[in-house]
Parts: sequence; C-alpha cells; structure tokens
Amino acid sequence: MNRLQTLQKQKQFWMSVKRTLDKDAPMHTEEGFQYARVLTKLVLIELEIEQIEKEKAAR
Repeated sequence: MNRLQTLQKQKQFWMSVKRTLDKDAPMHTEEGFQYARVLTKLVLIELEIEQIEKEKAAR
C-alpha cells in the first residue's frame, strides 16, 4: 500500500475518533487534551496528503 492510501486510512480513523470526543470539553480536562491531540494529528496528516498530491501534480 502506498503512502497516500495509508494516510487516507489514518485520516478516516482519526476522524472517527474525533466524532466520539466531546468538542466542547474544557481544555484543562483529559478529554479536552485528547481532542486537541486528535485535531493536531488530523492537520499533520492532511498537510502530508496535500504535499504528496502536489508532488504528483508536479510530475
């Protein structure tokens, strides 16, 4: 499986995790920290996906 497919599967997984967390949880709680970590992972995955797609388009 190539890197793009792996990243897309990870994105789907983290999106499902995000849906189960309470987005209104205070940041000083464990659930708030978990929500922030999930959002960070999603942003990093999305940036890497965009980079791969840009490289493919440049070829």
